[in-house]
Amino acid sequence: MSADPRGRAPLPVRRATAIGGGHGLARSLAALQEIVDEVSAVVTVADDGGSSGRLRRDLDVLPPGDLRMALATLARDRELAELVQYRFDRGELSGHSLGNLMIVALQELADGDPVAGLDRLARLLAVPGRVLPCSRVPVDLRGRTATGTVAGQASLATTQGIEEVWLDPADPPVTPEAVAAIRDADLIVLGPGSLFTSLLPNLLVPGVAAALTVRRAPAVFVANLREQPGETQGMRLPDHLDVLERHVPDLRLDAIVVHEGARPSGGGAPLDGDEEELVARAGRLVRRDLLDGRDGHDPAALAAALAEVLDG
Repeated sequence: MSADPRGRAPLPVRRATAIGGGHGLARSLAALQEIVDEVSAVVTVADDGGSSGRLRRDLDVLPPGDLRMALATLARDRELAELVQYRFDRGELSGHSLGNLMIVALQELADGDPVAGLDRLARLLAVPGRVLPCSRVPVDLRGRTATGTVAGQASLATTQGIEEVWLDPADPPVTPEAVAAIRDADLIVLGPGSLFTSLLPNLLVPGVAAALTVRRAPAVFVANLREQPGETQGMRLPDHLDVLERHVPDLRLDAIVVHEGARPSGGGAPLDGDEEELVARAGRLVRRDLLDGRDGHDPAALAAALAEVLDG
């Protein structure tokens, strides 16, 4: 509870939970910090590229990269956050982020408990919330196109014409703390980010999907600014919603946030759809100019759009 400076009754703590991975999740977390008191992130554990993939293969741990990025985004200790994001560029550590190594070390110090390790790093960074893996076990992402199957998150990220993705194992245990974060939230945010390789690997964990069906908070889908060369090339926004419906049939969206403004300069056509159709799919459509000066979602503009949904 937050105190009222004039001595009135304490104001209720407002909580939000964002689900996804990578840079898209980081934009949502940065926005949510502006409008709620506590922010939780539920993060994919399917990453198999770069430093995360190396640590996962070498040490049999959860891929730490997306977890590290979420922690650094939410950190109130910005000096330590900069250190956590430091990436080595030479020697045997080349390509590794210091934060990735810290996450692995803290998990080992916590007798192999990844959530306890992440909570400890969150305390060091003064994070107002939690960063949680969707499952405590790493998963492999697999997909199918018209020409065959593709194995691995990194490979799927550059694959065009994906028709279906699934997890191996298909039913990884959900992290109980992630279920609690969804249950206790006043707002749930899905996206932005890579549809097949960041968002769906969370939603395909049966326990995450089940928690979303019994939630009390509105669920908002934040659309990407543009199609993503590779995995969503040639797809419009209604196509993204079709993919979500096929993979998570019981998922119900309460709102969609869509960019309306200058065309993004990066590759890929802008992502949009017919207004009547989008409203029919989610009940509410929020259009705002979301583009920042770096060709991504502007956290302040996104915060205003999400606050519109949160405040009813």
